[in-house]
Amino acid sequence: MTVGEQLRASREAKGLSLDALAHTTRVQTRYLAAIERNDVASVPPRPFGRGFVRAYAKEIGLDPERTAHDYFAQFAPLSTPSAPPTVPLAPPQDTRTTFIPNWVALSALAVLVVALGTITIRRSDRANHTTPAPAPAVGTTGRATETPVATETREKSPARDIALPVAAPEHALIVQLTPTRRCWVTASADGKRVIYKLMMPGPPETLNADREIQIMAGDAGALEWTINGRKIGPFGESGQIRTQRVTPDSADSIR
Repeated sequence: MTVGEQLRASREAKGLSLDALAHTTRVQTRYLAAIERNDVASVPPRPFGRGFVRAYAKEIGLDPERTAHDYFAQFAPLSTPSAPPTVPLAPPQDTRTTFIPNWVALSALAVLVVALGTITIRRSDRANHTTPAPAPAVGTTGRATETPVATETREKSPARDIALPVAAPEHALIVQLTPTRRCWVTASADGKRVIYKLMMPGPPETLNADREIQIMAGDAGALEWTINGRKIGPFGESGQIRTQRVTPDSADSIR
C-alpha cells in the first residue's frame, strides 16, 4: 500500500469522514483527498504540504514526522549530475616595464624642492611678523609722552561649524521570529517580501516596518515570536498553518 492508501485505511478504520478530519486539522477537504490519492501535484509546496500530512497523521494516531517523510519520499526526483562550472581565464598581463628618462625625474625633483622652499619661507615670515612700536612723541613740556606698545599680530581663523549626525527614526513595528525546530516561513514588511525559506533553530530573524508585517508559518508551533520587545510565545499550534498580519494599531492586542 502507498502512504496515501495507508492514511485513508486508518481514517476509515476510525470511522472519520474527510469533512470531520478537515474540521479538526483545519486542512481543506480537497487537500486531504489529494493526499489520500497520492496526487502530489494538487498538494501545496512541500513545506506547507508537509504540515498537512503531519496534521493528518497526528489526528489518526500515526507518527507525524515518519509519515510525512515516507509520503514525500515516494515522489523524490532523481538527481542528475550537473556540468562543472566554467572558470574564466584571466587575461594575460603586460609584463613590459616603462622607463622614465633621467631628465624627467630630475626636473620633477627640482620643482618639488623649490615648492618646499617657498612654503618654508612663507611660514617663517608669518611667525616673525610683528608690528613695530612707534617712536615716543615729545610734548611741549619737553617730556616724552607714553604711547601704547603695539602687540604682536595674530592670525585668527573663523570657527568651523561641525555637522552632528541625526539619529534615524525608529520603526513602528519590530518583530522577531525564533524557530525552535525546522519551520517554513514567508514574511513581508511594508509590502516587500523579506523571508521565504525553511528556517532552522538558531538566532532570531528581525523584521522592521512602519505600516504592516505579514507572516505565514507552515508549522506555527515551531516558531516563537515577539512584537516590539513583547514576548508572545508560540506563533500557533504544532502542525498548524497560520497567517498573521501585524499593524501599529493591532500590535498591542495580539496574543
